[in-house]
Amino acid sequence: MKKGLLFLIIGLISTSTFAQISEKAQVSLYGNLGFPMGEFRQAIQNSIGGNGVGLGTSILFNPKKEAAYSPVLLGIEVNYLHLGTEKTPESTFLPQLKTSYNYITLGPVVRALLSQREEGIVPFVDGFVGMKLLNTKTRIDNTIIDTLLDQEYLESLLSTNYEGLGYGMGIGFFTRKLDKGGINVGNSFYLKLNYAYGDRLTYVRKGSIAVDSEGFITYKNGKTQTGMITLQAGIMLY
Repeated sequence: MKKGLLFLIIGLISTSTFAQISEKAQVSLYGNLGFPMGEFRQAIQNSIGGNGVGLGTSILFNPKKEAAYSPVLLGIEVNYLHLGTEKTPESTFLPQLKTSYNYITLGPVVRALLSQREEGIVPFVDGFVGMKLLNTKTRIDNTIIDTLLDQEYLESLLSTNYEGLGYGMGIGFFTRKLDKGGINVGNSFYLKLNYAYGDRLTYVRKGSIAVDSEGFITYKNGKTQTGMITLQAGIMLY
């Protein structure tokens, strides 16, 4: 996977044309599709094939003063993926419970623009290093009647967070378009394919959450690698 991305990056660099087009910042808002790999996929075991869905955003800035041309942008990226839910049957002490499993990454990102053409597709490569987090939240599984009667119990009964260091590299593109007056439109479709890896993380095992004989919520832990391919698609403002 890493070698394939490297060869693709080299190919894009060799075919790119550069012009002195500069931007002060790039803001991206996008949907996330996550495809966990190997051991991580087995640990998730959800109803959507062991995959994840969510949202993300990134903000990158031109590091040079007065918006001078720079082929490198620096910023921060945050991503959220929902990895499924699980229900725990009603017990003597608590009604049915619902647990959500979530994956979050947050950290600095470096973007190298592979073309500065005024119009058309602008490819780029990203590098990421930062925090990654596996999270669970367990709540009362409210019914539709509870919602209609405004009797929902929203407080989290159990929350777990297991964090580690994560890395990522990705390749993507956005487009530039000029209006009739020759001014950059300033918004674009955005697409990026990313590969993330890093520390092994502790997680709450699926099917292990239960209520014991004294009314306490219990669970079992496991440990997994967190290799994942993600596809980001959305809009960019620049």
